[in-house]
Amino acid sequence: MSTKDTEFVHLHVHTDHSLLDGCSRTDKLCSRAAELGMKALSITDHGVLYGLTSFFKQAEKHGIKPLLGCEIYLVYEDELALINEERAKQKSRHMGLLARNFTGYQNLCKLVSKAHTQGFYRNPRTDMKTLAAHSDGLIGFSGCLAGVIPKFLLADEYENARAATAKFIDIFGKDYFIIEIMDHGIEEQRRIIPGLLKLAKEFDLKVVATNDVHYVKKTDWEPHDSLLCIQTGAKVADEKRMRYDAQQFYLKSRDEMELAFKEVPEAIINTSAVAEMCEVKLPFGEDHYPIYERPIEIESNPHAEDHRNFDRCLDIYIKSKNEILVRDAEEPIEMSEAERIKLKSNGLYLFELCKNGLKERYGTDYDACRANWENVSADDKRYCEQLEYELAIITGTGFVDYFLIVWDFIAWARKQAIPVGPGRGSGAGCIVAYVLKITDLDPLSFGLLFERMLNLERVSPPDFDVDFCMRRRDEVVNYVRDKYGKDRVANIITFGTFGAKMVIRDLARVNDLDFAESNKLAKMIPDELNISLDDSVKKSPERASEVNRNPVARTIIDQGRVIEGMIRNTGKHACGVIIADQDITNLIPVTLQEGDLTTQYPKGPSEELGLLKMDFLGLKTLTVISDAEKNVQITRDSSDFNVAKVSLDDKETFDLLNSGRTTGVFQLESGGMQQLCRQIGLSSFEEIIALIALYRPGPMEFIPQFIEGKKDPSTVQIPHPLLKELAEETYGVLVYQEQVMQAAQIIAGYTLGGADILRRAMGKKIKSVMDAQKDIFVKGAKKTNDIDRHMAESIFALLEKFAEYGFNKSHSAAYAMLSYRTAYLKANYPVEFMAAVLTADQGNADKISHNLAECNAMNVPVLSPDVNESGADFTPVIEKGEGSIRFGMASIKGVGEGAAQVIIAEREANGAYEDFTDFIVRNADKAVNRRVMEALIKTGGFDSLGEDRATLLDDLESELAEAESARRDRDAGQGSLFDVLGKEVGVAEEDKLTNNRRSVEPMGMTEKLGYEKELLGFYISGHPMDAYAGIDEAIDSFHHPDELVNFDDRSSFRLSGIVCNLAIKYTRKDSKQMAVFNLATRTHSYEMIMFPDPYAKEGARLEDGKLALIHGLVGRRNGEMSLAAHNIFDLEISIPKLISRINFILHPNDKAAEFIELLRETIDDQYGETCVNISFLVEEQIIETQTAQSLTFTITQTNFKKLRRHPALAGVRIEAVDLKPVNDRRPWNKRQRSG
Repeated sequence: MSTKDTEFVHLHVHTDHSLLDGCSRTDKLCSRAAELGMKALSITDHGVLYGLTSFFKQAEKHGIKPLLGCEIYLVYEDELALINEERAKQKSRHMGLLARNFTGYQNLCKLVSKAHTQGFYRNPRTDMKTLAAHSDGLIGFSGCLAGVIPKFLLADEYENARAATAKFIDIFGKDYFIIEIMDHGIEEQRRIIPGLLKLAKEFDLKVVATNDVHYVKKTDWEPHDSLLCIQTGAKVADEKRMRYDAQQFYLKSRDEMELAFKEVPEAIINTSAVAEMCEVKLPFGEDHYPIYERPIEIESNPHAEDHRNFDRCLDIYIKSKNEILVRDAEEPIEMSEAERIKLKSNGLYLFELCKNGLKERYGTDYDACRANWENVSADDKRYCEQLEYELAIITGTGFVDYFLIVWDFIAWARKQAIPVGPGRGSGAGCIVAYVLKITDLDPLSFGLLFERMLNLERVSPPDFDVDFCMRRRDEVVNYVRDKYGKDRVANIITFGTFGAKMVIRDLARVNDLDFAESNKLAKMIPDELNISLDDSVKKSPERASEVNRNPVARTIIDQGRVIEGMIRNTGKHACGVIIADQDITNLIPVTLQEGDLTTQYPKGPSEELGLLKMDFLGLKTLTVISDAEKNVQITRDSSDFNVAKVSLDDKETFDLLNSGRTTGVFQLESGGMQQLCRQIGLSSFEEIIALIALYRPGPMEFIPQFIEGKKDPSTVQIPHPLLKELAEETYGVLVYQEQVMQAAQIIAGYTLGGADILRRAMGKKIKSVMDAQKDIFVKGAKKTNDIDRHMAESIFALLEKFAEYGFNKSHSAAYAMLSYRTAYLKANYPVEFMAAVLTADQGNADKISHNLAECNAMNVPVLSPDVNESGADFTPVIEKGEGSIRFGMASIKGVGEGAAQVIIAEREANGAYEDFTDFIVRNADKAVNRRVMEALIKTGGFDSLGEDRATLLDDLESELAEAESARRDRDAGQGSLFDVLGKEVGVAEEDKLTNNRRSVEPMGMTEKLGYEKELLGFYISGHPMDAYAGIDEAIDSFHHPDELVNFDDRSSFRLSGIVCNLAIKYTRKDSKQMAVFNLATRTHSYEMIMFPDPYAKEGARLEDGKLALIHGLVGRRNGEMSLAAHNIFDLEISIPKLISRINFILHPNDKAAEFIELLRETIDDQYGETCVNISFLVEEQIIETQTAQSLTFTITQTNFKKLRRHPALAGVRIEAVDLKPVNDRRPWNKRQRSG
């Protein structure tokens, strides 16, 4: 590296965070600056501070002083207009700012934040008044050609330029307003340099030379030009598009800058002087967590005994801390009385809350126990001591307010009846969290470890990710905003970047490549996470050859290398929220995303700057549980039902789990999980915890060992006798990270905090750290248990193996609780539960279809909507012990939530609807329009009122006209005589509108099903496959998903049904077409895939709504079952070829002769290849008759349905031809085998 250049610093630099036109990544930018020997470098992105922390860290990493700034959009008027028409007239100009100190940094944050939240109009704008109010600590620059002063000079308005200069001097001060000159070879820049120099001389201002850097190297101008096209939706060949007029916007060396400005040498030297003015350190590592403030109505007057007990906690902290410090040869600590008083401020309140919670959760009275400690039970001592220990660590490490903040918003949510999850992550191992009801899982009962969350040897903030009901999560976030201040709470920004494959497609588009060429280039990039263009080329000689051979490919790849990894767009973190102890813009800048205040820094830097990050997650499962509970409370008249209070050993629940019928059960509903539930034979809640931890890539390899150990305890392998009890819990497989920690404690005398460090080291596999830890482990094993080096190293190696895949038991246990609760609801309240599941998936046709199939398998009828029974959502109905689910009216296409609520409100206020006319009269002048009524009629909403759907559709126009006429009469005060006397007086029964409807042919089943499919997305009244009942049972290879367990991998199958949810996909490797679809039988829906080769031959036959016969192969991999379609046939055409024989079994009565005559007619009309037999059912025995071999016919769904409905028929036996194995081998495979 060359010597540091003391005479030139770039003061006008854009990174890729200038989303429109910045083409320089902060790492490459700082690396190049270091290579050029520069001592400092600035960042001045357009109107944003998105990249400031990334730039700061990269600059320091490369030994460069970071100069923090922004090129703001300035409206050269006192104030911004308030209405858009006026705002459109205000022109925004550019102005560069740099922060001299931390005050300047804060003012920069405020200026940029206000521009985004208050001044945004096409871009984030600042006015002169705001600039003046926040100018302290800032350096201002006259700017580029788009600046205020250069614009005046270009217009030959020197006096205006002079006046503007005077204004800026008033704002920044003479020493901190700088005249900026540029020369990229652009005529306008050179033309205004004399005027700029004249202003500098007149006002005695410093002049600096800048280069308006937008890309790093000179050769990057082409990638930069392409980037402009990508971000503006243009193409490189377009004449009228955004483009730069020169190719000089790169990070020039001092020599290049000196050559360009040789006539103004001081402009080069002054850049260094400006850099010397700037000294800003970002306060990484400071604590800006908010302080919890107790509500005014809560008084805190602790008793003297409370002080003594809390002092005991502080003493525990000091003792524990000093043990570690002494061990590590560091000075022990003491705690002054002033420090104790400070910690007691909120610590005593947390202590009081914990004592109350301890009594509620465990029945343990802490104060009473401490007052009579000698006579306290072992359990109560354990609870009190664990509470004291955890409070000691929480208080000593400074997280009292954190726990109070989390407790507060969760307690508020519970008071508002907002469902809260049982916990997630390591926080479930904390008894303080449990007694505060932050979590809902007893850590002591399930062997969860507090040290997994927080310990003195690895002090990192505890991280409570909290699940809330999906629908009401935002209420909790808004409560936090209101409590801590809207200016102190913000969502977290996210940045999307250009991935390797994405940038190739983008560059191909803007360079106008045809699709085939573009696709070919994109397919050169493997589908590997975060793979770079360079790595993709290195990994394949074929790709390298293509790049060398194809100049287009080489250009695209070369430009892509520059752009890949750059910021493409911004978004909002799905659940993350930042909370500060002050106005957030004192510390970080903000913007708006989807109307919400959002940080301009991503999650990592926001946390590093000391702000509290909380995750408020919306979990659909909590919504399902809450809805199911409400359903149970209504249908079972059990207002106090609460699934959180049920026992964890319910037989029906475990029967359901072990049957594998886990659709809708949290975390356990995949095919692999269903198979695993059947294999393991779950018998305890603890095994559900283990199941969730095991079913992941990596630990899956231990599942057979776990199952074998459960079924045959003699096969359980114990790593060491000392670990027998620990390992037997999970049948010799160390499933959890906590087990690894406890094993280190038992074998080598680790503290649990030290064991947590060991666990993390094993997971990260850093050799130097691992070598040090192995040495500690071996020595500890010898000292603690006299275990020799060889044995200690073998145990260490085993722990290392398990630690690589071990799962957080606290997290697994919390999720297992949700699994159990959903399973309990499904097993014990199937109707109420499935209604909740269907409601949660409204709007997702695939999931609704899947859930309806599950309802069918559970014998839970899902009925058409009904205006007198349906709610807005799917509604459980229990009558005479039998359950069904009514389709929710809000789910009907064309009805929606608003109309549904109006219909329900009217029904609840004035009673059930008596008939169709009554419904129209009561709703026609509300939000229930013709389209709504048509949708209700077509989907059966009025079926229970006794009139056919076709009749109501036919009469709808006259009913609506009558209702409208009545409404106009009422509005005009012209009620009829009958209105005065009462609606029933004087109206003859035969004259009622209901009885005067025209006679219309009833709606056929086919039409009904068509409307239901269109408006509900599903069939309710029946199924198109109903016509094939009996036939499908004969030809299908299986009739229930559970039967698939009996099929080996690559077994052939045959299945009939209706094709639905057809989606055409493309393979990643070579963009070949393939298909994914569902085949709906009468009772179930099966997902199928048709791979490219069979799709190329058969794909044209696939279409939504087609009645089809599928031949295919069953796949089994990693416990997952799949169905691959290879051939598709028209079902109706295929049936005669598949059914070899039908045996009609008749009742021996007078109707039998009629049936035989009907059969004869059918045979005469439709002669074919299916043989016919006739038998009789006599005293529950089937007597076969001699039937002529010539009795054959062509079976169709129509003639079979007609024959089957005949009253003489007692039953039917159908024989189908054997299924021929599917041959999916490619021709070359066949030749290879034959050879």
